[in-house]
Amino acid sequence: MGEIEYMPLLAGVPLAAATLQVIAEDAGVDILHVKGAAVDPVLLQHEVDIDPLSGAPVTRQVPRNSVDADVLVRPSHVKRFFAAMAAHRWTMVYRFEDGSAFEHASTWIRPGVCHADVHRTFPGIGLDREQAFDLLWASRHTTVMAGQPCPVPSLPAQRLILILHAVRGGELDSRDIERAWGQASDDERAEVDALARTLRAEVALAAATGRLEEHRTAREYQLWKALSTQDTSRATLWLARVKAQPTPLHALRSAFHLIAPKRDRLERELGHKPGPVHMARAWAHQLGLAASEIGRLAGRAARRVRRLR
Repeated sequence: MGEIEYMPLLAGVPLAAATLQVIAEDAGVDILHVKGAAVDPVLLQHEVDIDPLSGAPVTRQVPRNSVDADVLVRPSHVKRFFAAMAAHRWTMVYRFEDGSAFEHASTWIRPGVCHADVHRTFPGIGLDREQAFDLLWASRHTTVMAGQPCPVPSLPAQRLILILHAVRGGELDSRDIERAWGQASDDERAEVDALARTLRAEVALAAATGRLEEHRTAREYQLWKALSTQDTSRATLWLARVKAQPTPLHALRSAFHLIAPKRDRLERELGHKPGPVHMARAWAHQLGLAASEIGRLAGRAARRVRRLR
């Protein structure tokens, strides 16, 4: 058998989204399509070309450079959706726990189509996951991808999601923030602000829109300051993530998760399931990194103290 040929992303991403929608409907699962091919045309980049026949300017939409289909699943439906995806030959690559430190998305692949990122929340949203989904679901509308009607969040929600996604990566100069916020009217910004308050996403939104200092007393302040300024110190981010947790139990779990080796990622690197020796080496590596970063952080703090004397 020859190698599997993949279709161009411009066609493959909408097709993957449509496939996921059919699977979800058959399984009785609620999903919302986000980012990528699901983005409202208002939030797309536009370019002006010259019609070669008439010489008149023509405005065209520039498709997003998406490499996968992103869906937000009702949290209580996640297990059912995963079972349905597996039955249709999708394979989980990364669990929620093996993705980002926010544990918000799981990556799936299937031969012949684009990858899928299955989200159960978005970093920056502090409201209970099920309640947050209810709010986004209530204001949904439908768009068509690869001939399949697919539910998407409201336009204000799409603006907020694009902004949250960009600021998590420290991309404050991204086109997404410019189109979703910079080019928005005062009324449109007010809608996004109101939604962020309801979803408890005000701090992350403020970090993306130059208003973070208004939230200095928030427990998430240090985290979004570090993310938005791309402070890559492991210790700084580690401490900020722990501090941002709502309860001591969540903080303890977050601290362990940030240090613990990611078994699925290690398996993909090795090409086979890691054994006890591999895991021991991974733990030693992670603990060594943590100790090194904490040492750097302590050194920085000591230098600041000396300068103040």
